[in-house]
Amino acid sequence: MITQRSICLFSVLLVALLPPCAAAVPNTHISVIVSLVDNVSQGIVPVPAKIGNGDDPRNNLYWGALYGVKTFLSKADGWRKLGCEKEISDTILERCEFAWKDKLTVTADAYRGSRIDQAMLDFMQQAATPPNAKEREMVVFIGHDGLMDEQNQSIIERFPKHAGHDKQAVVLACLSEEYFSEHLQAAGSKPVVTTFSFMAPEAYVLEAIARGFANQASEGELRNSAGAAYAKYQRISAKAGKSVFIAKNSN
Repeated sequence: MITQRSICLFSVLLVALLPPCAAAVPNTHISVIVSLVDNVSQGIVPVPAKIGNGDDPRNNLYWGALYGVKTFLSKADGWRKLGCEKEISDTILERCEFAWKDKLTVTADAYRGSRIDQAMLDFMQQAATPPNAKEREMVVFIGHDGLMDEQNQSIIERFPKHAGHDKQAVVLACLSEEYFSEHLQAAGSKPVVTTFSFMAPEAYVLEAIARGFANQASEGELRNSAGAAYAKYQRISAKAGKSVFIAKNSN
């Protein structure tokens, strides 16, 4: 006679006998901090005024323009926008959630351009926070390399320190290997994609890295994907694209 108790015991035994590959796959998530480009407050070569207003995410080069994070991920193949919320705070002007297939979710925050200092601090804080044991996590900074500007040097003293935990970190900004990698390592994080030259930190690079991360690509594969995407959209050679993300003396 089959009883409720026997069914329950059978279910327990079935779960116990399942091979390890049948266990739940950890959630995969990327947090993206986008410092809106700002002609007034950042030490950059000015861009056209319409896309260089750090108070206007809708038109900003790194958010609402053609290759901005919000616009590009909303239209890229395999991606869908889950929703956006404006005016999260005086500093975070918009937050959007995206998903790629059934493998990955992305939370992207658009920071007011004049608050690039806070954007960098928040990025470093996230990098220093150990990943959730049930998730695969990556944190990404996109924007001007504010550590190149004299007025931001004092915030380095406020960067957190932490024992190594290997949360993967990406910095899509000019010369970020030189300016960020040491601090990320001190925060316990693993800088898997940084840059070795000046570059345009546009969303096609983020999109390529995100897909690679979702598919558990290695650091070398992530850098190669970034270089290939950069070469494609910048219309430069594959070698030139690769050199942005891979040191010349690397194999």
